Amino acid sequence: MEQVALKKRYSQAEYFALEVAHADTKHEYFDGEIFAMAGAHPNHNTVCVNLVREIGNQLIRNGKPCRVYNSDQRVRAFQSASDKTGYFYPDVTVVCGKPEFSDDNPPTLLNPTVIIEVLSESTRPYDFGKKLDYYRSVHSVQEVLFVSYDRVHLSLFCRKEQEWVLRDVSNLSASVAIPSLDIELPLAEIYRDLELPSPRT
Repeated sequence: MEQVALKKRYSQAEYFALEVAHADTKHEYFDGEIFAMAGAHPNHNTVCVNLVREIGNQLIRNGKPCRVYNSDQRVRAFQSASDKTGYFYPDVTVVCGKPEFSDDNPPTLLNPTVIIEVLSESTRPYDFGKKLDYYRSVHSVQEVLFVSYDRVHLSLFCRKEQEWVLRDVSNLSASVAIPSLDIELPLAEIYRDLELPSPRT
């Protein structure tokens, strides 16, 4: 989803007040800045629905005690090194085990397992920059997946003890494994019903 920066620095209390006052619009918050979430491209929305459906169906078949949330679920990320807190609305979030929520309004998920963002060229620097740093600072997060909607391409960051390992996938006939969920996502299902430009030769 597209982000539009608001021209002021805000405290965390001001952010929550804005969220309540403008409940019809979602806002992300980090480093004192608030980003209003604007409307998304149809391809973006299709990829999000495909991801929720495919992940949900596989988790049900496997009997995995996890649940999938769409982009309406707010997630908190705390960076202990900088003592900064960010609040985000990932396109897809998965939590395994019992979900933990804050007392905020609306409740904020505190223990996500997998976070997925669907990218466009305009959001790529935002998502791959500070936002990724915040996501990787959440102790419960095991994978962060970035999915491009304007071309066939995934970037999967997997936690391996104290390191993060990156895998890029661009083959429509391939699948990407999500170890913490014990599932594999076929790219053909992620990109189902999309009209994408032909790859350059």
